[in-house]
Amino acid sequence: MSNQTMLPQGSPQPTSWLGQIGGFLSDAVGAYANFEAVKARKNSTGQGRLEHAATPELENGAAVQVETPKTTPNTTQQETLVFGVPQKTLLLGFGGLLVVGLLLRK
Repeated sequence: MSNQTMLPQGSPQPTSWLGQIGGFLSDAVGAYANFEAVKARKNSTGQGRLEHAATPELENGAAVQVETPKTTPNTTQQETLVFGVPQKTLLLGFGGLLVVGLLLRK
């Protein structure tokens, strides 16, 4: 006879919650394997490369498309920054302080 104990007919069978988690994990791994298999088939035929090339690269890396596609920054004219402040603003500020100083001196 086997080493399992015989339970009466119709009585609840002992189940482990670890067995249920193991079943869920094996289902999740199986679904991921199916996803990777589909991705591998697409890449083997070149369809994956075409889909990747047709997908626009979004500026903020979001999963949803923004109003405009990614734009390249205009590097032709850059303002000179002094301590993080545009040079023109800094010169106008010092000029204004000089005028105020000269007016208060008189």
